[in-house]
Amino acid sequence: MPIQSYRDLIVWQRAMDLLTECYRVARLLPPSETYALGAHLERAAVAVAAHIAGGHARERAEFLESLTVATASLREAETLLLAATRVCLLSGDQIQTAMGLGDEVGRMLTALRRSLGAPHLQPGAAAQAPGTPAGGPGAARPIG
Repeated sequence: MPIQSYRDLIVWQRAMDLLTECYRVARLLPPSETYALGAHLERAAVAVAAHIAGGHARERAEFLESLTVATASLREAETLLLAATRVCLLSGDQIQTAMGLGDEVGRMLTALRRSLGAPHLQPGAAAQAPGTPAGGPGAARPIG
């Protein structure tokens, strides 16, 4: 089936599953965290799906940028889930499904970005920051 809409993208569908799960998890937080950690988690989860959808309507380079932002929002949501366990607001069991969905969406975003030609995700791409000498920071350099 050809992709005619962002709704046809499996990564968007799974991001919506993640969004639903993050909203469910946010409801498990104590009332004192409803407008702090809970709202932040919900916004981050919404941003993942929203950036996938919004980017799909754009040119390839802009879509790639939107997918990068979606990935950043995904990492933000994962960090908020982990933070909630670190400060004993949620248990690992309570966030397990959301973290699993996050892993899946992350792999799918990486695969989609690679398929669209993200230069730093291509096989053989240098694994160093732009402007960093070969070997990376702290690498031995010849003297003289």
